[in-house]
Amino acid sequence: MDYTLEEIYALVGKDNRTSGLTFKFDSDAFKEFGNFITVEFFYTQSEREELDAKIKNKPYSLTGKIKARYLGSDLPIEKVEKLKNEGILSSDIHIIEYYIGPARNTFHSKERRSIVKVNIPTHILPNGKDLDWIYGFKKKLVQENIALCPEEKRFYLALKYYFESDKLTETELNDIFCDDKELNEIEWEYLRIKLLKNDISEDEKKHLSKLMNDKARKNIEILDKYLNESGSSTKKMIKENSKIASKLINKAISFSEIKLNVDGDIPIHLDIHSYFHIYMRHVEEMKVNKQFEHKDNFQWDENDVNMVIENVIQEVNPEIQEFFKNNPGKRFSKYKDESFYFEGDYYTFHIETNGRISTFHKNRKRE
Repeated sequence: MDYTLEEIYALVGKDNRTSGLTFKFDSDAFKEFGNFITVEFFYTQSEREELDAKIKNKPYSLTGKIKARYLGSDLPIEKVEKLKNEGILSSDIHIIEYYIGPARNTFHSKERRSIVKVNIPTHILPNGKDLDWIYGFKKKLVQENIALCPEEKRFYLALKYYFESDKLTETELNDIFCDDKELNEIEWEYLRIKLLKNDISEDEKKHLSKLMNDKARKNIEILDKYLNESGSSTKKMIKENSKIASKLINKAISFSEIKLNVDGDIPIHLDIHSYFHIYMRHVEEMKVNKQFEHKDNFQWDENDVNMVIENVIQEVNPEIQEFFKNNPGKRFSKYKDESFYFEGDYYTFHIETNGRISTFHKNRKRE
C-alpha cells in the first residue's frame, strides 16, 4: 500500500522529523537516489496549513511529489538539488523510519520562542589597544573582497587613516576627504579612535563632542519619523510614557549598523531606518501604541530578534549574492510560497540593491 501525502505529513512532516527512506525496488526514486536516503521533508506555509486541515479527515488519499532536504553526504549536488526543487513521489517510498521523540516543530505554537545563550566574558585592553587587531581584521576582509556595510567601511577608512595614512589609495582618499580637503563623515570615527588611543587634543575633544551631538540629534529625528508613522512623536512619548521614550531615544543614539552576512560582494545589513521600521511594527516590546496591532509580532524576545534575522540571512546568503550578481539594479525578495522557514515561522523579507534590508516580518498564520 502506498504512502499518502497526508500520512507522510502526519508521521514526520508536521514535526520536522528526520526520516530514513527506503525506496521500492526499481522505482524512479530508487534509480535516482539509491535504496536508502536520510532526509527532512519541508513545506511552504500554504502547503503546511492545507495538510493540517486534511490530516483531520481519514481515509487519506493524496499522492504526489514531496520536496525534501537531503541530510547525508553521498549524493552529488545535482541530485541534492533535485530532491529540494522537484521532490520524490510518495508512492515510490517503501518504508519511512523515524525517531519517535518529543515534537520540535513550533509552527503550531503561539508561545514565545527561546534560545540557550552562552555568555563569553571579554576584556577591553587599555588605551585603545584592541583597535590594533580590529584594524588588522578589517584590513584582511577588504583584501579578501568581503564587502563592508557603509558604517563598517567608514570605520575601516578611519582606522587606515590613523594607522597607515601613507598607504591610502586614491579611491580611499576621495572617500575620506571632501572637495575642500576636510574630512567627511569619517571624522567622527577618526576622532573617536584618537580618543580611545589617548591621542587627542582638547580642541579635537570639543569638536568630537559636537559631532556626537549632531549624530545623536540626527538619529533622534529618524526615530521621530517612525514614531510619526505610528501616530506619535518623541515629544508626545516623553509626556505620555517617559520610560519607553527613554528606551527608544537611547536605542537611536547608540545605534550602529548591523551586518548580517559574513561573506559576499553585497553587505546585507540593517541601518537605523531598517531597524525602527521592522522593530516598531513587529516587536511587541517596541510598539508604542495600537497603530500596528494588526501586524504580527515576532514570537521572540526583543533581544533575540536580531539572531533570527541573522540566521535567516546567513542561510539564504549564497542565493542572495548570486541574485544580485545576475540581476543588477533589482531588489531581492522572499515572500508568499518562497517565504523562508525558521524555527516554526515563515518570514517575508526584501533586500534593496545596496544590501539594506527594508522589510522583514513573520507571516500571519491561519487560526
